Amino acid sequence: MLRLSIVMAATVICTTVAPAQETRFFMPSEIRQAYQNGTRSYDGNPGPAYWHNTVDYKIEVEVLPEEMMLVGKEDIVYYNNSPDELRSIVIRLYHDVFREANPRAYRVRPDDINEGVQITRLYVGENEIDVENSRSFRRQGTNATLSLPEPLASGASVRLEIDWKQKIPETTVRTGAYDSTSFFIAYWYPQIAVYDDVFGWDRLSYDFSTEFYNNLGNFDVTITAPPQYSVLATGALQNPEEVFQPEQLERYRRAQASAETVAIVALEDLENGLRHKSGTWHYVADQVSDFSFCLSDHFGWDAASQQVEDRSVLIHTYYNDVLGDGAAEVTANQRKMMKHFSEDMPGVPYPYPEFTTFIAGAGGGGMETPMMANNGGPGLGVTVHEMFHTYFPMYVRTNEKRFAWMDEGWADFNTSYIIDNFFNEDDTPLYGQFATQLRTMGTLSDLPLITSTQFMDNTNYGYASYPLPAFIYSIMLHHLGEEMFQKCYSTYIRRWALKAPTPYDFFYTFENVSGQDLSWLWKPWFFNYGNVDVAIDSYKKGKLAIRNNGTRPVPVAVQVDYEDGTSTVLDYSASILSKPEPFNVKLPRHKEITAVKVNWNVPDGDIMNNFHPSIQSLYASFEIPPTIMGTYQIKEFPVQAIVSERDDMLYLRITGSAISGYLIPKSEGSYETLDGTIKIQFHKEEGQYTNLSLQAPSAGVSATGQKASS
Repeated sequence: MLRLSIVMAATVICTTVAPAQETRFFMPSEIRQAYQNGTRSYDGNPGPAYWHNTVDYKIEVEVLPEEMMLVGKEDIVYYNNSPDELRSIVIRLYHDVFREANPRAYRVRPDDINEGVQITRLYVGENEIDVENSRSFRRQGTNATLSLPEPLASGASVRLEIDWKQKIPETTVRTGAYDSTSFFIAYWYPQIAVYDDVFGWDRLSYDFSTEFYNNLGNFDVTITAPPQYSVLATGALQNPEEVFQPEQLERYRRAQASAETVAIVALEDLENGLRHKSGTWHYVADQVSDFSFCLSDHFGWDAASQQVEDRSVLIHTYYNDVLGDGAAEVTANQRKMMKHFSEDMPGVPYPYPEFTTFIAGAGGGGMETPMMANNGGPGLGVTVHEMFHTYFPMYVRTNEKRFAWMDEGWADFNTSYIIDNFFNEDDTPLYGQFATQLRTMGTLSDLPLITSTQFMDNTNYGYASYPLPAFIYSIMLHHLGEEMFQKCYSTYIRRWALKAPTPYDFFYTFENVSGQDLSWLWKPWFFNYGNVDVAIDSYKKGKLAIRNNGTRPVPVAVQVDYEDGTSTVLDYSASILSKPEPFNVKLPRHKEITAVKVNWNVPDGDIMNNFHPSIQSLYASFEIPPTIMGTYQIKEFPVQAIVSERDDMLYLRITGSAISGYLIPKSEGSYETLDGTIKIQFHKEEGQYTNLSLQAPSAGVSATGQKASS
């Protein structure tokens, strides 16, 4: 591939001098005030007055599997590092999402609707608090506002003691019982909400749809369960000699220094009725944003060590025995991805001493917590994605409740980057990964990304949080180039490690480090409604003019096909489309050119104007056989390929997927999708088209289909 990187001189504007205020694009008043107060800086650094509050948790919890119950007590010290005097504290009671009257984004099992968190004792210092008195303790949604007996001065701390109990839900939304003896426990303890320099107290209630925004904390947690249960948790195990039998202790010690996977608890051990020496497990985690744990009496436990700089990180895979050997490669894959996260992209060493992946085998995706992931299966994609969340929103404590794209988008970006570069060795531009995932683009649901996530729903939350920002990050990678992008990215993480950036801190860091004014990218993609429509404006004798009829700039890829069957691809930065006038390209060997296509692999509002000769003209010499249309049942997958006529052209839709669009005719019975990723050959029997074969080489997929009887 011939790559021509065009960086317009007009974009190279140094931004190291902080502006008096932001005038290029909208800044909400809450965030603007933080910059005026000096907690944020226009160069992308934390401001000289930056602060965040912190918490120490000492928790003892007992898991009662037969009763599906947690019983706990915690000793909390909350440090007010803000300049403000606090007269109350907001406490999150996540399990109150199961209280009867509280709103929920998802349905739950009727048996899981209960009293929520049952607080049996609450002290603030020496003062006992009556939790039934709404003047001192008022519950609303999944939050409780605790009125302090005395105001908490700036620079002071307060101690809380809470005893509580709650049911373990069988509705598994990020946490709960995956069977009667297997649990992943998250969102589980009374937690101090965030009070920050932008929004004050975070009072957004938990209804399953929102995820993380937590304080930085230190955790000292003791978990007690029946001795046949293994317990893994955030942090490092403090008492392995007390819990492990000699054989498991020897394997645990070996795994701490082994690059090869070691079975700490093998499936054979479970079959032989393994019981640990003790059921009390002690874990400590410093400077993390949350704590979770998992346990089962029938999960295998593999582990190995990965070298990160001058230290060893212990990596665990804890998996349901029904998976058998299905999780055998997960630990080795985790070692590889941690290495490439640390050394390549983003190029920041994994910051914690351990990582654990819990695999229930229940299907579906995954859920991140500090140093842990709760994954439905052992797939490579979900394993990469959830481990990457260590960086966002854990190490860099982004506010996922309001700006989910600040962590999910990076996780999607890094998943594609790591798998392409280090598992599949695929060097095609990353921006081409996302075309089929951005169907919402340009619709009424395509809200500007600066919109607080709390105002999104199931029509746009996934789109706006995952593939759209990942696509934008890939545009930045392509524009800045690998070296500069990685420098900006790693600087952003290091600047904001353990802190809580806003979107503007991200924008300004990338501008500050690159020395470029990137508002041509920020404004249309993060602040404005809009769409992409790159089109061939004109073509004559090798002179190609490309225009962006839309409002959002994207990279430009031009594929040129020649008479001898060869092709070349010309590749340009999105910055060339930041101007209204057409971009002109002189194509080589123009007398030999047979076809030109532009941005076939990039999201586009009107893909039909991206081809020369046009798709319609290609059909002029083809007659669409009536028998080619119909529904083909795919043998290898539970989907159907539906072929129909639309606008005098063939149109393909594959059920259960995002794949749909016009087909380009290549020869009799032979077609391909507009992006060239899927090739279809229709086959005749007795003069009638009755079946097809489908190839998707980039995905490694081959399939066959039989036409359903009419």
